[in-house]
Amino acid sequence: MKKLPIGMYTFEKLIKGGHVYADKTRYVYELVQTEGAFFLSRPRRFGKSLLLSTFESLFSGPPEPDGTPQGLFKDLWIGQSDYDFSQKFPVVCLDMALNSSTPEVLNAEIEDMLLKRAKPFGVEIDGPTPGSMLESLINCLADKYNTKVVLLIDEYDSPVSDNIDNIALVLKIRDILKSFYSKLKSCDKQLRFVFVTGVTRYAFMGLSSGLNHLNDITLTQKYAGICGFTQDEFKTCFSDHLEVALEGMRGMDPVPADATVADLADCFNKWYDGYSWDGKTRVLNPFSILKCLEKTAFSNYWIQTNPSGSFLSKIAARNPLALLGDEAEKISEEILGLAEVGSLGPVPALFQTGYLTVDKVTAFDGGGTAFTMKIPNLEIKRTNIPLFVDSIYSLLGCDPATERDTFKNAIMARDQARLTEIIDSVFAGLPAEHHANNESCYHKVLYGYCHKFGRIVIPERKGAIGNSDLVVILPGRLYAVIELKFDAGDETPKQVRLVSRLALEALEAIEKKDYWRPFQSEANELVKIGLGVSYRGQCQARIGD
Repeated sequence: MKKLPIGMYTFEKLIKGGHVYADKTRYVYELVQTEGAFFLSRPRRFGKSLLLSTFESLFSGPPEPDGTPQGLFKDLWIGQSDYDFSQKFPVVCLDMALNSSTPEVLNAEIEDMLLKRAKPFGVEIDGPTPGSMLESLINCLADKYNTKVVLLIDEYDSPVSDNIDNIALVLKIRDILKSFYSKLKSCDKQLRFVFVTGVTRYAFMGLSSGLNHLNDITLTQKYAGICGFTQDEFKTCFSDHLEVALEGMRGMDPVPADATVADLADCFNKWYDGYSWDGKTRVLNPFSILKCLEKTAFSNYWIQTNPSGSFLSKIAARNPLALLGDEAEKISEEILGLAEVGSLGPVPALFQTGYLTVDKVTAFDGGGTAFTMKIPNLEIKRTNIPLFVDSIYSLLGCDPATERDTFKNAIMARDQARLTEIIDSVFAGLPAEHHANNESCYHKVLYGYCHKFGRIVIPERKGAIGNSDLVVILPGRLYAVIELKFDAGDETPKQVRLVSRLALEALEAIEKKDYWRPFQSEANELVKIGLGVSYRGQCQARIGD
């Protein structure tokens, strides 16, 4: 059984050490066919560094002179391809996760890194700025080896992302990076292949003069599985490890005592699968998979090592509804990839950092690609939803315990007027900038409001012929089955009649589609509630028999 590559980011060590490797060399082969310059954004700990190390090993040539031409790649997909393994290029790898506490420190860190990269090649470089030193390094290597140079840059955005709360410092850092990265264009004739990775595009707009020539493959369907484990890779690479892990995990939540390997794989999928950049190819979080197999316990491993608590809190304060994604909100590719220092939108920020993922890729009515977002899996849901719920209550300025009793009493008394008043007050308490002209907005707010009321809240519970919008299980096994109907309405008295009609339609849908039936045997008391809602949250409740 191959070893788990815990904390390993070097391709050569991974292969030589007999560690598990999900073969990504088909993607590598596709990319290296041209003298291109590429950019890839993926969340942290998703395998970007290992991908760059794979490029480094390929372009550097076989490590042993007397080995096979394919060297480390002989047992991989590319080793059986027509790739010319006799090619060899000088490779410069730059990891930009440097100390950037001040502009001066960052300058010194980059200069020191470049000098260290030059030393093994036996070339001397100089220049008054980091950018001129990079240009000198590339030119010296091209002259010495009479060939083009391969340049690999990891965490290109780290100096910006690490200081995003200090805009004044970020602007100075951006100027340094702008000058530095501009040399990628001026050295283009000496470069065989360029690959740049990062988590976000915070600095991309501001650095366009240096990086706008890169081919951004972040959302390209062909490369959707280039990082992370696809389902096939997970099953193929970790079948032995799943069998071993099962022995230690049976009977431990969420693995049943009689679980099979297939059952355990399903648990992994619920916890760590679901990431997508094209709406079709889904990948599992590689870091969490490896840690879970190592620890033989399910937990929020990726979240625990992600230093983004303040980032998420700020997103939640600005727009808590963004934390859940929104099927009704279609985002263009330009907006999804767009970023400027100090003005990154909540949904693009959550997507780029791994807290939301692409659910569907469709088209706008007028043309162009449209993306909808969702929470990828249980690991992220366990982070996003509590933060979302707390943020909703913070916006509404109310106490969950008091609201729960008020809500329950109105339902038990079958008091339609009081329930209407309660929910209408919730929607009215939402600041104007958080209202959206779609049903999803009010689903989310109601979900957040009810989340602390009982044992469980089930959105979109699957029934025999349809899905209920919300099921709230209150103390005493009081089940509230809720259906919400929305219409934009208008600002006239007709709106009152509109929401009343919508509430009746919602109640009829619960009866007609048997939304209540799956809970009939579980509940001590079951209450059917139809809600009619119009834009800006005017609400009417109808309680069924």
